Amino acid sequence: QTLSAYGQLPLYFEPNEGQTDPNVSFISQGVGYTLFLTPHEAVLVLGGNSPPTKPGSPRGKILKFTPPPPVQLSVLRMKLVGANLNPSTEGLEKLPGISNYFIGNKPALWHTHIPQYAKVRVPGVYPGIDLVYYGNQRQLEYDFVAKPGADPRAIRWSYEGAQKAEVNTAGELVLNTSGKSVVFKAPVLYQEQGGVKQLVNGR
Repeated sequence: QTLSAYGQLPLYFEPNEGQTDPNVSFISQGVGYTLFLTPHEAVLVLGGNSPPTKPGSPRGKILKFTPPPPVQLSVLRMKLVGANLNPSTEGLEKLPGISNYFIGNKPALWHTHIPQYAKVRVPGVYPGIDLVYYGNQRQLEYDFVAKPGADPRAIRWSYEGAQKAEVNTAGELVLNTSGKSVVFKAPVLYQEQGGVKQLVNGR
């Protein structure tokens, strides 16, 4: 029940304040995955977060501890090609929750009151183009926001860690890595004019 409820929580991003590698700007964690965001790439680690063992056992019986089987992790790196070498990152839409990390019994290793954000923005990844990460129904999504006159042909991703890549009949990009599949939904392109979204063809 706890894991089920946790899985319903909205996706959020927390700034790196010492709880992970210094190259990481923001981190997002959920059931079965961890996402690390840097100014130049997104690193998705699949696996881990195994469900707890089933509680309850007859009284008076000796319990034998069985260690859980090792968890195989899959790492998918998504890098921006030819992007700005020194972009910044910023959290948008601050959420009411906070994150706390208590490591060992040394307060110097603790990291507390870390804010949580609904979105992360990387401005100017390409000339006139911003990148915004956010969650939608517990799924990670991202937008490239192109200002008037910007060239969307500059946008390019490279993927590392996938053994196979294909575009399915729905126009979705499917990356297979270590027996797991990561699906990138077909892109939705639109232009706003007078507050009205007008769809643009693309794939």
